[in-house]
Amino acid sequence: MTHGFDRPASWRLLIRLADALERPAVWAGQAVSWLFLPLIAIILFDALARRYLRKFEFVMESDLHFYLNSPAMQDAEWHLHAIIMLCALGYACACNAHVRLDMLRGRLGARGRLWVELLGGLFLLLPFVAIFTADGFDFFWIAWVHDETAGETNGIGNRWIIKFFMVLGPGLLFLAGLSSVIRLAVRLFGPPDLASETRTEAIADRDFSAFN
Repeated sequence: MTHGFDRPASWRLLIRLADALERPAVWAGQAVSWLFLPLIAIILFDALARRYLRKFEFVMESDLHFYLNSPAMQDAEWHLHAIIMLCALGYACACNAHVRLDMLRGRLGARGRLWVELLGGLFLLLPFVAIFTADGFDFFWIAWVHDETAGETNGIGNRWIIKFFMVLGPGLLFLAGLSSVIRLAVRLFGPPDLASETRTEAIADRDFSAFN
């Protein structure tokens, strides 16, 4: 008779936990991908306005050049870019799309590569992201308490909104990283017949590349 985590059902429960942990990161990554459309539109309009539109005489006479060179438009560009980047971190981790710069990984066997990934997740990724998230919360909280604005630049106010993503993005990455660690633990210590359900085949593959 098997007990505890000797049971395949218990290991499968861990896989379901890993699925649940990474789901918010996947949802967020898919959602913010749509922000590329307004980001591209704003960048194109800003470039055209700066290069051509604001030079027209009627634009200068009617003070429209101020709106065509609006600090709020420039703020919108880096706000959207920051939101996309921060919320894509967890998505990239969940999809195993981050780039690895490891000179030794290719010399190891499949289990050795899994161990490198597990130890790296436990002792490098998760602690670093936890510290980053805590520091990001301080930035957000200060902006919230003091109602930080764009100052005299007439940019986008309520800086706490964009700084909130300094908490959300790394927080999602932490959940995705924890999900990855759980999958690796199941792959290394769990029943062999659950290996495919851990979705770690690419990690064990010496020739895997995020660019493939």
